[in-house]
Amino acid sequence: MFRAVSSKLLLLFLLFAALASLGSAAGQQPAAFGSRPARELVLPQFTDADVTQLVEALDVVLPPSLPPDEWSEAAKVSLWDFVRRLQDGRLTTDQENRVLGHLRALEQARPESAGVVSEARRAVSLFTVGKQAPEIVGTNLDGGPMKLSDYRGKVVVLKFGGAWCAICRAEYPYERFLLELYAGWPFAILGIDSSETREHARQSRLEHELQYPAWWDGGAGAHSRGPIAKDWNVQGWPTTYLLDADGRIRFVDLRNEDLLKAVRQLVAEEQRRLLKAGTGPSKR
Repeated sequence: MFRAVSSKLLLLFLLFAALASLGSAAGQQPAAFGSRPARELVLPQFTDADVTQLVEALDVVLPPSLPPDEWSEAAKVSLWDFVRRLQDGRLTTDQENRVLGHLRALEQARPESAGVVSEARRAVSLFTVGKQAPEIVGTNLDGGPMKLSDYRGKVVVLKFGGAWCAICRAEYPYERFLLELYAGWPFAILGIDSSETREHARQSRLEHELQYPAWWDGGAGAHSRGPIAKDWNVQGWPTTYLLDADGRIRFVDLRNEDLLKAVRQLVAEEQRRLLKAGTGPSKR
């Protein structure tokens, strides 16, 4: 009962602003004084000084003086944090190449930790803002086939989580709100569920009224990475990627109201694109 009431309150609180944004995107005429400027979430562009500071900070937490075993253990956390920080903004091609070159140098200097460094290098290459999201092919919670590319043309919230994850559960009201608000629009939430069994995952999602598709990526116990999580270099839950209708990564790890704003922004962006192309607003 409380869950239903809280979802309705959240819906009422944000419904007007969300529909106003979509209405403008669908071609409503502006007022006499012109339309209001868009209140968009804009990720900052990294400066060269920013990148220098981040690379230097990485060298401080992973100094050459550390013994191999200690360096390897520290790298598992520090490189993950380094990549996450790089996902908070936009890198130029030159900046990305500089970061990748530094990671290659670390890989050569620490061959015993080459696998950990290689994961970080791959994450920078594939999973930073502006990159085309790699394909995901797997099976859903019922054992049927499921592919990320089948959702091209829709704004997609890609959510890595599991029934065991308390922070994931705290985000469920926002997910239910998004599903209700954008029902019929070009929008989807897709889960990557790391629960131990498919049955556990299905029961948890039924209990919490999560009516969106999910890959099953579990079987190895809580806090264990399945093949999809490993491929996407996920080392903490929840991890959330927001993809635009072209399948590009636009935001990483937005939470709560910020996620609602970003989804609204990208759905409105897709509607404007369709109008400009002459196909008109589309609810798919």
